[in-house]
Amino acid sequence: MDEVVDRLGRWLSANVPARFETLAPGATDEEIAAAEKELGVTFPAGMRALYRWRNGSSNRVHALVGNRLLMSLAEMVATRKTMNELAARGDFKTSNWWRKTWVPFLHNGAGDHVCWDPRGSFSGSPGQVLEFWHTDHDRKVLAPSFDGWLTALVDALEAGLWRDDPDEGLIDDYRFEPFLAERFSGFPNKAIDGDGKRPRRPAPPPPVVDADPTRPVMPYAVSHKFEIADRLQHPQFGIGVVQRIDDGKCDVLFESGLRTLVHAKSASSGLGKPKPFDHTKGPRPI
Repeated sequence: MDEVVDRLGRWLSANVPARFETLAPGATDEEIAAAEKELGVTFPAGMRALYRWRNGSSNRVHALVGNRLLMSLAEMVATRKTMNELAARGDFKTSNWWRKTWVPFLHNGAGDHVCWDPRGSFSGSPGQVLEFWHTDHDRKVLAPSFDGWLTALVDALEAGLWRDDPDEGLIDDYRFEPFLAERFSGFPNKAIDGDGKRPRRPAPPPPVVDADPTRPVMPYAVSHKFEIADRLQHPQFGIGVVQRIDDGKCDVLFESGLRTLVHAKSASSGLGKPKPFDHTKGPRPI
């Protein structure tokens, strides 16, 4: 796998030198062994080779794959520890939202990861690579092994199936999933629900409801109970109009788009305790 990682380095250096220069120096064998011990795993050969080459990104700007950055070993260990603590505390929607054996190695800065899964959750393929989205049920299994995924990535880069997007600061995914499908029969697997079920199709967006001008604009608070056509002032999104009410949540149309907010929550509901992610920060990143 060292040869595959060398090819990755040559492609990045030749095609996206600015991104290549932001990668941190490689980890030592001792640092890799310490991370494996902390995580309770033995990395596949490709992951060891990757981290001997570069130990994450030295800044939070330039992505390595798509819009995702390579995590350092320290970030990998700390992130999995945090996620496992949140799962044990019951902060996720379902018991399978996060599996404690998953090892995140790419992130997009918004709580979403690509993970190495040594146990083979959902598909029964130990060592597979899958996507984790912190606000959605999608758990798409991209490839049956880390080494296979990494080799396919480099092959796809060299085949011209990725292209640099300097305006967005990322290497755009162009036909990579079809490429994986050609390489690995049955992959990528379709999105899998956190409970092991196929996700339902999302409900169609509600019709646009006009604001009721006879009602005052109210500051947003999770404890306030809003009604359809109310206007509210959100500290991040500005003024919005309530479109739909559903079980402690309300859909609000802002200038930036439709957002789902919590409302009508009493002080005893536990909203004061820390949450892993704020669902009002918008849709998942592309």
